[in-house]
Amino acid sequence: MRGKSSNGAIIFILFIIVVLGGLYAYKVSGGSILPTKENESVQEIVVNDINTDIENDVPNIVEGEQEEEEVQTVVIPTTESNNSAQSTEKISTYQYNNKYYYSQLDNYSKMIYDAIVNNLGNLKYGSYVININGDFSELLDQSNGQSKLKNYYDDAVNAINLDVPNLFYIDFSKMYLNIETTTTLFGTTYNLYIDTGGNNAYFSSGFTSQSQVEKAINSIEAAKDSVCRMANGDDYNKIRTTHDWLIENISYDDSSYNKGNVYGTFMEKKVVCEGYARAYKYMLDNLGVTNILVTGTATNSSNETEEHMWNYVKLNGQWYAVDPTWDDPIVYGGGTISTGTKHQYFLIGSKELYKSHVESKTISSS
Repeated sequence: MRGKSSNGAIIFILFIIVVLGGLYAYKVSGGSILPTKENESVQEIVVNDINTDIENDVPNIVEGEQEEEEVQTVVIPTTESNNSAQSTEKISTYQYNNKYYYSQLDNYSKMIYDAIVNNLGNLKYGSYVININGDFSELLDQSNGQSKLKNYYDDAVNAINLDVPNLFYIDFSKMYLNIETTTTLFGTTYNLYIDTGGNNAYFSSGFTSQSQVEKAINSIEAAKDSVCRMANGDDYNKIRTTHDWLIENISYDDSSYNKGNVYGTFMEKKVVCEGYARAYKYMLDNLGVTNILVTGTATNSSNETEEHMWNYVKLNGQWYAVDPTWDDPIVYGGGTISTGTKHQYFLIGSKELYKSHVESKTISSS
């Protein structure tokens, strides 16, 4: 009889433990990883020389080791998103002809990149909650997992900024990566999603609504298409026609907020180097010409060095550099430039390029 009583007590205790464990399973905590701050360098890159003689492969980017940085986290209330009331439009395969920087990412960064790019259509709403599919448990179970995750997030966002040239209406510093943690007796699970972090929207300055964004997108695409229709024929003609259109129709001007994006290029016709380079990639991507954006520094004839962006294009199996900004010098007092001047940095090799241009090996907001 004593043995039966002992067994009954043990069963009762186990029952209580299971019930308490089941209740504990519903305890959920939320954390938000702050976006990359202004001028924060987040990924080290290395691009091989581009030679005029032989270049049979794409230059490689090698991720360098990064110093671990302390991540600021804030606890936020967990709310249900109303994604079902918004557009379900998705782009399963990115429409452009290459995802060069994507190919250099770690798997964690690729999952974040994919989640954002697969919702490009929904980004036009400015507050759409993006759920990130994938298992991050092994990473986040580490003591410094959140710090590492922030690096992976930053790498993904910067790769998108270089692979996707026309996201002029998105301010990535207003997008927050959130970690929702659920702990049970059987372990911890994580749900990752991106939202506005309490901001009204993650639109860039000057954009406040979906309709406004869509109108701007349609106008830019129409302007882009009109140029691309002139760039018929072989790849050389496509590369040259779009380059020459930029030189002849765009002015270097740093006074506009849109100076570094395709809206400034096609709508305002006034941009800095980033606007030239992004618009050039935007057109070449749509024409099926393999190309990438490159960040770095450039030193002019006055020995002044500044942050710069230009392009690499692939023609007949070889890589060449094109710098449409430097082929469009400012002509004081009006006038025109010679054909030789506007093609000085058109399809050049590494020996000529590196006299003035240096890849910075970092990707940053500048």
